[in-house]
Amino acid sequence: MSDKPLVIYPEYFDFNLKRSEGRKVPVNISVKRPSIDELYSITNDIGTEVKKSSKSHPSNWHLELGSINLFYKGTKVSLLHKIGQELKNIRKTA
Repeated sequence: MSDKPLVIYPEYFDFNLKRSEGRKVPVNISVKRPSIDELYSITNDIGTEVKKSSKSHPSNWHLELGSINLFYKGTKVSLLHKIGQELKNIRKTA
């Protein structure tokens, strides 16, 4: 685990964005307009020292969606896939 927290932006999971626009997960585990609150509730169970931040994704700074900072004992890619799956599950049951 690194001394620096991982930063997770909602854009990483946005179905409407292309990979070149900031999406980091495959389309099959992305959702439309994920909220910072959804990400916070999911990451609270997965990571440690989870904090919301007002900092936005560099390419979408004007939208002011925010971000999540957390520590995680694994790779960022595996974390993003777990969060994506959970987002899909939450949206299916909602």
